[in-house]
Amino acid sequence: MKTKLSENIRAFRKEKGLTQEQLAEVFGVTVGAVHKWENGLTTPELSLILEMADFFDLSLDVMIGFEPKDNGVQDSINRIRRLSASHDSEGVIEAEKALKKYPHNFEIVFHCAQYYLTLGSFLTSTKKYLVRAKELYYQAIRLLPQNKNPYVDEAMIYGELAWAHRGLNETDKAIEVLKDHNAAGMHNTMIGLFLAQQRKPEESDRFLSYSLIQHMGNMCNLLVAKGYVYSVNHQYKDARDLFTWGLMTNRAMRKDSEPSFLDKSSCIFLTCLAWAELKLKDKEKAKEHLQEAIRTAEAFDASPNYDATKMRFITVNERADVTENSGETARESIENAIRELRDPEMEKFWKSQIK
Repeated sequence: MKTKLSENIRAFRKEKGLTQEQLAEVFGVTVGAVHKWENGLTTPELSLILEMADFFDLSLDVMIGFEPKDNGVQDSINRIRRLSASHDSEGVIEAEKALKKYPHNFEIVFHCAQYYLTLGSFLTSTKKYLVRAKELYYQAIRLLPQNKNPYVDEAMIYGELAWAHRGLNETDKAIEVLKDHNAAGMHNTMIGLFLAQQRKPEESDRFLSYSLIQHMGNMCNLLVAKGYVYSVNHQYKDARDLFTWGLMTNRAMRKDSEPSFLDKSSCIFLTCLAWAELKLKDKEKAKEHLQEAIRTAEAFDASPNYDATKMRFITVNERADVTENSGETARESIENAIRELRDPEMEKFWKSQIK
C-alpha cells in the first residue's frame, strides 16, 4: 500500500509556516526525527500520526495520503448519479452499500448526499432522505481536503446543506448556514428567499436587493462575452436579440432619467447592436444605435453615477456602488467594445460616425 505520509508532513508543515525545529517542538521529538519522517527514512508511530492529523485539522486518510485504487469507486459514483437523475428510490441500497465500502471517500459521500437531497426534494411523503442528506453533507465537509473537483467547494456544499435544513423545516438553521458561508454574497438570493418565506420582508428585501445589484453588475460582462462568441460564429441575429434583451432590461431597471451606471452598460449594448445590424446589412439601424450610444455616453460622462441604489427594485439605505471594468468613461467603454469585436468594418463605421 503506497502512501504520501512523508511528503504530506513536509507540505502541511510548510503550509503552517513552521520549521522542522518548530514541528519537533510541537510533538516533543527531535529535529532529526522530523528530518527522517519527511525523507521517508522512518515512519512516525500511529499515535503521532493521529496527533499530526488533529494538529493539521485533517482526516487520517488525507494525512497519510491514502487513495483507494479500487476502480469500483468511480463505477459506484456513476451509478449513484444516474439514480439521482431519475429520482429512483431504489438507489438507496446502492448508495448505502457504497458508503459502507468507502465511508471516508469524499466523492462517494458527497454524491450520496446529493442523491438523498434529490430524493428528499421530490418524494415529499418522507423526510428521512433529507435527514440522511444532512448527515452526509456534514461528513463531506470534513472530508473536503480530498476534493479535486474545482466546481465543488465548501460554500457550495453549505448551499446544498441549507436546502436539506429548509426541507426539514429548519429554516432558521438554513439561514444561519448560508449567512456564515456567504463569501462575496453568493447566497444572497437563497437567504432572501428563505427570509421571505418566514415573512421577514425587510431583512429579505435587503439581501434580495444586493443580489439584484450583483446580477445587474454581472449581466453586461455576461452578455458582451456571449456576443463575442456569436461574432466569432457569425450568429448576427442571435447577437442582435441578445443585446436587445440586455438594453430592454436596463431600461426596465431605470428609476428616472438621471444618469445611472446602467447607462454605461447600455452604451455597450447599443454599440454591439449597431455592429450586429451592420453585419445584417442594415446601416440605418446601425447608425441609429451608435448615435444613441454616443449621446448616452456624453450624458453619463458629464455626470457619472455608479450608485446602484438608484435602480428600481433596490431598497437598501446605504449607497452601493457598482464596480465594473469596461472603461474609465462611457465613451471609452464604447471604444473598448469596438476594439474587442475585432471587425474592421465596424471600426471604419465608428470613425465615420464621430467625425
